[in-house]
Amino acid sequence: MNVYRWCARDKQGKKFCGELRAGNEEEVADFIRSNYGYVTKIKKIRHWQQFYASAHSGKREFDDTIRESFFRQLSTLLDGGISLVKGLEMIKLKSRGCIYEVVNSLIKSLNRGLPLSAAMHKQKETFTPASVKIIEAGENSGSLSILLDELADYYKNQNEMKRFLKNACIYPCIVVSLTACIFIFFAFKVLPVFAELYSSLGIEKTAFLKLIAFAGDNAQYFRWEAACFFLFFLGVIYFQRERIKEGCFKLPGISDCYRKMMEIRYCRILSIMLRSGIAIPTALTAAAQALQSREMNKKSIMASYAVTRGARISQAIALNGELFSESSIEFISIGEDSGRLPEMLQEAADVIDEELQAKLKNFKTAIEPILLIIIAFLVGGVIFSVASPMMGLISGMPEYI
Repeated sequence: MNVYRWCARDKQGKKFCGELRAGNEEEVADFIRSNYGYVTKIKKIRHWQQFYASAHSGKREFDDTIRESFFRQLSTLLDGGISLVKGLEMIKLKSRGCIYEVVNSLIKSLNRGLPLSAAMHKQKETFTPASVKIIEAGENSGSLSILLDELADYYKNQNEMKRFLKNACIYPCIVVSLTACIFIFFAFKVLPVFAELYSSLGIEKTAFLKLIAFAGDNAQYFRWEAACFFLFFLGVIYFQRERIKEGCFKLPGISDCYRKMMEIRYCRILSIMLRSGIAIPTALTAAAQALQSREMNKKSIMASYAVTRGARISQAIALNGELFSESSIEFISIGEDSGRLPEMLQEAADVIDEELQAKLKNFKTAIEPILLIIIAFLVGGVIFSVASPMMGLISGMPEYI
């Protein structure tokens, strides 16, 4: 199989370009004619170009961005009257890496007679239980393409939220990283020069300069111990990353944002599942597995058990701690009374999403002056540690008139 870069135009003259994995140029041409219209260019990508593209594609895992694209493409193809297997084969032709492997596995399962939901269930690391349940409901109700499109919208919202979070954190991370690098440079390259100068002149050094001088004099004796400690530290972080992540999410400020993120995810996936006709207890259990918090997962499963025993959803959720905010519980209660629970869950998710974005914007606005103050204290401390002994020397010199 080779990879071809192609361009095409539809009947309105709109241009489309992309890459496709195929056996020869004729297969690429057939794909273009059946999906777009007229072929304008087909060019085979050389092996070294394929290697470079795959090495720089940045997609080693079947993440939410890929899930959004996969569900959207499959929904569009099914809406166009293309069969499920044919649609997956078309997606496979223009895929590579992990996407190609996943889609190829799905096609093999379908050819053996399994439904799409069962084929996805076999790949638990790729597709969540909630997604599998929604696909199964779509197969039973004949609305598979609609639910695939809703899943694509769900992952689109997730990706937009992640991008917003990353953008809110980029500036503080860059400032902190640059400040740390500059501070380390001054501490180990510039300040030792002043420490040595003051020692040769017999001037009393500040405590900070003494510490820097001690570190510089003894660095060669502790470099292996420092390296071992650093590797041990990295190992602890790697093997205990889940507990560390859970601990970080319990910190003041971060915990509230994290809870809102999980609440948004929970409301949206639960809304899709209920719209697809899945029973409420089953939907609650499956939606719980979409959460990345073990604590919230347990609370959601307990709420599912309470609903099974006859409790209202709003009551079951309210009795299980801080799974949902009070406003969300009110939305759910209104949805139960009005018979519009899926719509009210979606409305609750949208309201919480707006609250979270407003909170992150306020955080970004507040963190900038705080970082500037911290940087000012660090710079002032370095200047004081260098200038203080010199000022003492100058003040001790005799005055000549």
